[in-house]
Amino acid sequence: MVRMIEPPRNSTIASTVPLTLQQGLELYYQANPTFVRDRDMQVGILRIPWCDLQRHDIMHVVTGYSTSLDHELRLIGFLLTALTWRRPWYYYLQSVGVFLELLAQSFRGEAWGGNYLNPVQVCQLYLQGIRQGLQVGKQINAYLQPDRVMGRSLESLREEYGIFNMGAWDG
Repeated sequence: MVRMIEPPRNSTIASTVPLTLQQGLELYYQANPTFVRDRDMQVGILRIPWCDLQRHDIMHVVTGYSTSLDHELRLIGFLLTALTWRRPWYYYLQSVGVFLELLAQSFRGEAWGGNYLNPVQVCQLYLQGIRQGLQVGKQINAYLQPDRVMGRSLESLREEYGIFNMGAWDG
C-alpha cells in the first residue's frame, strides 16, 4: 500500500526523550491525518484488515521510512525480506505487486502522487529495501502483536532487530 505524505521534522522531541512505538505512531498519524485507522480498508475487491494496515504503519515508524514514494519503495522491499517467511500470502502480493505496478507506470512515463521515478530508480530503490531487509539481525514476526510492543522504545526495537533508522519519524 502506497501512502505518500512527508512527515514533519521534530528534532526537539527526538533529541530529548526516546520515543516509544506508541508515541512514534501518534506522530505518524498526526502527519498523515487521512490515513485509515482502527478499521479495515477496501481497495477495489481486496479488503485489507486493520491489523495489517497497523503493522505496515508500525514498520514505517520503526524503520524511519517516510511515506514519500522513494521510501515506500524501499519499505516494501524491506518487508519482503525482513519479515518471517510465514505470513499471509497477500503480503508477498503487496510487495511484488506494488513494485510491478510502479515499474509499469514508470515505463509508461506516469507519475505516482505527482512524483515520477524512472524505471532504473524504481528498481534501485526496491532493491535497496530488499538489501536492508536481508541485513536485519533478527527476522520480524509477520504476525507481530502491536499491543505487546507499543510501550517499547523505538531505539530498543531497532536494536533488537538490527534496523537502521532512516530518520523520518523521530529525528
